[in-house]
Amino acid sequence: MQQSYMGIDVGGESGTWMCVLKPNGDTLTVVESPRVASLEEIVQYAERYQVTAVAIDSQLTWTISDERGFRPSDLELRDILPKQCRNWVASQNSLMAVPVRGRQLAEYLSPIVGTIIETHPRVCLYFADISHLASVMLYKSRNGATHTEKLWRFWIKRFHIDAKTPIAITHDALDSIVCATVAYLYHHLPEQLKRLSYVAEDKRGRGPFVVIEPN
Repeated sequence: MQQSYMGIDVGGESGTWMCVLKPNGDTLTVVESPRVASLEEIVQYAERYQVTAVAIDSQLTWTISDERGFRPSDLELRDILPKQCRNWVASQNSLMAVPVRGRQLAEYLSPIVGTIIETHPRVCLYFADISHLASVMLYKSRNGATHTEKLWRFWIKRFHIDAKTPIAITHDALDSIVCATVAYLYHHLPEQLKRLSYVAEDKRGRGPFVVIEPN
């Protein structure tokens, strides 16, 4: 069985992106370029190609004791980030559609994929090199294309990814390749990842929640 690693940037019906990477010697090769996909397509792809691990940009765990919708892992991550970046980590209450779709996807993938983890691509981009803070702050903005392209070039160089440049590099495409990279690192270079703590007796869902280890 060939190893492959999938990244999913969960959005709405026409805004969920997938990307798949495969190890190739000292590099990672993009075997499925970032693209929009339905949840059903993602599950079918994972089953057909026996995907090894999936990293999903969505809150995959929860507990009824988190009345505000912030898990301990969310609060830990917010505390690590600079003050101006803490709003990157939103509560589940404010993002209900995304967590619901993410959990649906994780549930359907669980009989097929051995490793399902949660990640946060924007935080990963920042932690990979904090000198890129300005671009990470702006790449999702209306005029963020230049910043997205800069971060794309940085990321594929940093993690030795052999990737053909998409016709248009969008922030969703970037987020999906970041997620796929995290799925790969979880198996091959786990020391480059930080696992966020979620201590609660009544927690449910899939996990863990990991991001790039801050520089």
